[in-house]
Amino acid sequence: MKPIRTLGCLLLTVVITASVGGQVEHAPTVAQCQADQRLWRSQLDKDASSLKYGALRKMAEEMIACDTVDPPNHQDYYDAATIASMNIALRASAFIQRHQLWDEFLAEDTAGKR
Repeated sequence: MKPIRTLGCLLLTVVITASVGGQVEHAPTVAQCQADQRLWRSQLDKDASSLKYGALRKMAEEMIACDTVDPPNHQDYYDAATIASMNIALRASAFIQRHQLWDEFLAEDTAGKR
C-alpha cells in the first residue's frame, strides 16, 4: 500500500504543477468560478469515478486559475483541485498496477527518466 500512496502523492504533485502551466484561454470570472466550484465539488463528492480524465483535468486547471481571480475562496478552489487531481493520480496508480508496470516505473525513475 505504501508504494500506491507514494505514487499518488507524486502524481498529485505532477498534475497540479502541470496544471499551473496549462493553457487557460481566458481568466474565468468570479461568478463562473464560484458556480463551477459548487457544481464540480458536488460531482466529485457524489461519484468522481464516473468523470473522465479530461473533465477531471479541466476541473483542476480551472480551480487553480480561479484562485487568482477570487482569493477569498482559495480553500474551496484548492480543495476541488486537490480532489480532482487525486482522482487522476489514483487512476494512474491503478493503471500501473493493473498492467504490472510498477517495477518498470521504479527502475526508470531510479535511472533518472522523469
